[in-house]
Amino acid sequence: MSENAYIQSKYLVCVDHTDVSRAALRFACSKARKRNIRIDVLHVMPPVDGQVLGSVAEKMRQEQRAEAEKLLQSLAHEAVGEFGITPSLLIREGKPAEQILAQTQEDYFTNMLVLGVSPQSSSGRRVISALTSYYADKMHIPIMLVPGNMSDEEMEALG
Repeated sequence: MSENAYIQSKYLVCVDHTDVSRAALRFACSKARKRNIRIDVLHVMPPVDGQVLGSVAEKMRQEQRAEAEKLLQSLAHEAVGEFGITPSLLIREGKPAEQILAQTQEDYFTNMLVLGVSPQSSSGRRVISALTSYYADKMHIPIMLVPGNMSDEEMEALG
């Protein structure tokens, strides 16, 4: 790998409103700070129900986007304050596993996908299952699964 590719390398961290995604971001920032790697933070908005029409659907989409932007700004503030890392913030709409895969395929410099995991999260299990089984032959980067119950000290030691 060339020096330029190393500098351009980045981790893609997928987040939602859960503590496990916050843990995934903290872990990725800890690793990235030590390796001088950039961070992209992705939130995938669910598609608006197909039965909702016109201006109502657009209003729902705008509200979802505003909520996603607020979440991402909060997480970015934490990353800057605690790790000195200013992440790029990304929002996509659709099925989470499909959008995560698409983002990894569209960005050549992404070299690791970071996801938070929790045994209580059925939606998280579905995403991880889809990425590691159905889409496994399309994934060309490693997937790092970060347990949501890791302490900052454990993250630092492993980072």
